Amino acid sequence: MTIRNVVAALLLLCATTGTAQAQSFSTVTGRNHPEIDWRVATTEHFEVVHPARLGDIAAEAAPIAEATYDTLSATLDVAFDERIRVYLSDQDAIVNGFAVPFGTGYTDIWVNTNDWAASFSGATSWLRLVLAHELTHIFHYEAARSGLGVWALALGGSFPRVWTEGLAQYQAETWNAQRGERWLRAAVLDDALAYDDGRSLWNGRLLYASGHSQVRYFAQQHGDSTLTDLLHHKTDVLFGLAEVHDFEAAFRATAGQSYETFYEQWRRDVNVYYNTLASQLETLDSLQTDTLAVPGRYVDGLAYSPDTSRIAALTQHSPARPVRRLHVIDPSTGAVTRGAEGAIEPPVAWHPSGERIAFSRRTRAAHGSLVDDVFVVDADGTDERRLTHGRRTSAPTFGPDGDRLAFVATEGGTANVHLRALKTGGTTRVTDYEGDVQITALRWHPTQDTLAFARVSEAERELVLYDLDTGASTALTDPATDDRRPVWSPDGSQLAYTSLRDGVPNALVYDLSTHTHRRATHLVRGATVHDWVPADSAFGAESSRAAPEGALVTSTALSKARDGAFRLPAHRTARSIAPAVPGQYDDWTTTRPPRTIPQQLAPDPSLIETRSDYDALSNLTHRASGALPYYTSTDNFGIAGVTSWTEPLGTHTFNAAGSVSFTDPDEKSEVVATYLNRQLRPTIGLSLFSASSSGRIYGNDLLVEDRTGGALTVRWPLDWHVAPYVSTSFSTRLRYADLNPLDPDDFTALGPLSPPQAGQQASVRLQVLRRKKPPSRHTLVHPLDGWGLRLRATGAAEVLGGDRSFLRGDVAGYAVYPSIGDHRVFLYGRLQAQTGASFPQDYIGFSRYDAIDLPLPGAVPVSLGDAERVRGYRQYVLGNRAAFGRAEYRVPVASSLQTNVLGLIGLGHTTLSVFVDGGMVWRDADLRGGTRQLGTGVEVKNALRLFGVRVGHALGVAQPAAQVGTRDDVQLYYRVQTALPF
Repeated sequence: MTIRNVVAALLLLCATTGTAQAQSFSTVTGRNHPEIDWRVATTEHFEVVHPARLGDIAAEAAPIAEATYDTLSATLDVAFDERIRVYLSDQDAIVNGFAVPFGTGYTDIWVNTNDWAASFSGATSWLRLVLAHELTHIFHYEAARSGLGVWALALGGSFPRVWTEGLAQYQAETWNAQRGERWLRAAVLDDALAYDDGRSLWNGRLLYASGHSQVRYFAQQHGDSTLTDLLHHKTDVLFGLAEVHDFEAAFRATAGQSYETFYEQWRRDVNVYYNTLASQLETLDSLQTDTLAVPGRYVDGLAYSPDTSRIAALTQHSPARPVRRLHVIDPSTGAVTRGAEGAIEPPVAWHPSGERIAFSRRTRAAHGSLVDDVFVVDADGTDERRLTHGRRTSAPTFGPDGDRLAFVATEGGTANVHLRALKTGGTTRVTDYEGDVQITALRWHPTQDTLAFARVSEAERELVLYDLDTGASTALTDPATDDRRPVWSPDGSQLAYTSLRDGVPNALVYDLSTHTHRRATHLVRGATVHDWVPADSAFGAESSRAAPEGALVTSTALSKARDGAFRLPAHRTARSIAPAVPGQYDDWTTTRPPRTIPQQLAPDPSLIETRSDYDALSNLTHRASGALPYYTSTDNFGIAGVTSWTEPLGTHTFNAAGSVSFTDPDEKSEVVATYLNRQLRPTIGLSLFSASSSGRIYGNDLLVEDRTGGALTVRWPLDWHVAPYVSTSFSTRLRYADLNPLDPDDFTALGPLSPPQAGQQASVRLQVLRRKKPPSRHTLVHPLDGWGLRLRATGAAEVLGGDRSFLRGDVAGYAVYPSIGDHRVFLYGRLQAQTGASFPQDYIGFSRYDAIDLPLPGAVPVSLGDAERVRGYRQYVLGNRAAFGRAEYRVPVASSLQTNVLGLIGLGHTTLSVFVDGGMVWRDADLRGGTRQLGTGVEVKNALRLFGVRVGHALGVAQPAAQVGTRDDVQLYYRVQTALPF
């Protein structure tokens, strides 16, 4: 093992055990926010860090944090010597937060969001819910903490994530529809409890639900004191020199049984519970329905056009391709038109003319913030337009006259309804809510100036009618029943809505004249109401199911892996029953910790002891450090190590890796240190290095160079022509290095290549990158969509002792085009040109070998080589101009080869491609003197999982195109590359 291998192993271990937890606001959103003035408010046990403009947020967070501390400290037997840091930001409309175990522990949380009201249920505010949840994680980390820090994960491990999340929900939340019931119920009834099988888009929610249920069941079976003992239990390691928390060992020691035995007991009981429940409720087969054919496996929204001739369907394709798209369907012909895509939130709304559709979608706003804005698109998918900028919108709905558009906009955590005059673009606010108020699912009455919406205020959820003429509000539902998503009947006399009172969504109807509520469905898997259409358009005039009331347009979970869309008679009435399950099987749903965190807490500024400016450098936090002895030969041995530090806002990150040789400290010791700064709009990186580096394959060997010097990098994301899944960035790199190829005498008989040379080089590189990369599970080997364009210029000058002077231009682009089913056509092209003279090892031309592209978790991919190769040829071609092109027809052949070796090595998605590579290398203007190559062949690509790292590799055969049909020059090759070049 070389010293490079030792350092690489330490870096990889550090990455896999720590990088996933080293998040900050900026690393999640991809944007820095230097415009924010951060302040800190100190309480007895916390430092609440927040933007200065959120001066009151600390008074809201303080009582929640302190009450959580008091409760969890007593329940989990954990105390802290230092204050816990809580970072709050409203810069992005993200419904999330995360906890990090480094140092004492800290949490970053997005606040003042409106969308959480649709994603969650229960009688609590967002800040209370998320803050208590994330603080539970920090208490858990402290209870299980070892003196070995993150390295303990390699020797024992903490809770599996399913229990980590389950513990946080048990201590901080209640068992309810959105945080457990509907997802677990569907999985149990499918007999598909695995949340890591890749089958469901909702597997993430199932993970939370499964963990939540298991922890509640454990507490009900074994008691909360046993749960606390489980957290604190430690196992001796390293011959008794240290101890770590090991979940499996702790489970046996505290619960008196293995986790596998417990899991089977839990699985048996939840099966009895949910199947008993299912036997007493409606099933989809019992309903009188018509099925709607919609694209995609998951249904988020359905809306009929005003003349009911078309359907706007907001769906998601599949777990492997979680792209949300708006389609327009013509039921009479089955024709489907793609309208828009991206993070579109339901509901969507048709203009009364039927010519266009309005929707709210996440996009970039001022300072690159991620917020929702209102868009409209023509029904044929053309002329998409953005109507608002940075308004944090939801639920646009057109007025019956077609001249006005109502939508919800959020400011400072308060949602209000606004009206936009479509002819002038002027916007006015029509509601005057204050404080912690959220509004979802806004719908305009078919003929009157009356709005219906779901409102969450002071943790109470209710449906509301709002009269635009008088400003009067009327609450229609009981706040305890969690009713949402109102939908008007065609004549406006009734209002259908979706209720979560059953633990799953079900349809109810409110009659405005009689003020009565009627249950329309009582399905065991639930049903969500999206629209209400007249009878003749719903079932047809000749249908025996036609009724004056028309039909409810609904969706339901057919299984955890697929939704279905249906129309059912709007007049139907479901049985109202209270299903009964024996207590021993449902007691866990109501099990509570011995001490509970209050659901509602009023702001309390008296808890704040001090207020001050936030100092980022003083909050630099240690992530991980470690060292290992190494021995490479009798003339080189020593110690290699790494260290990593970060600041919770991401403004400063420092990493270093190196070695100290005991045999020759001056010549054989190595160090690489990097510093990342996010205090400005661009991210600035500084690296210093004096180490050997594996740079590229050169000749028949791997060229390794000793490099001493430094580099300054700047990366600036650009919000230019913002579009879904599209990113644009500008980057530059200034580097000075003293290059010394190792063993240069070994590189002889290289054909056209010259032996690598040593020297100094001062260089600068400029790059603009724009690409579209929709999410897809198999992008590594089989991307289904996207394109990219990269413009790069690199220059070196004879300054600072530099030995070479040159200027190189490099333009590359690719595109993925659809074909039959999931077949794809891939095109790639690249053009390079250089003036001046670079080092021989930095040649322009074609390589004998493929470049190697190896992604590592939390790190920049390792690339060995940058030159293209025409498959079918194995020779170097040199020049100062090069043009290369590739065309492939890619066909998926297997989603997984089901090969797994000890859980460490696995073969995943596999594709087969037929390709043609071609290009030419020449000098200056001498095109006729250039060397041309054209090769063709067949390649099998596969996603290899190797020790937790996913690698794209391929095996193929190729030959020069001129030899096709013969057995001459057929070459078998293997390469490690991703399917996309950048």
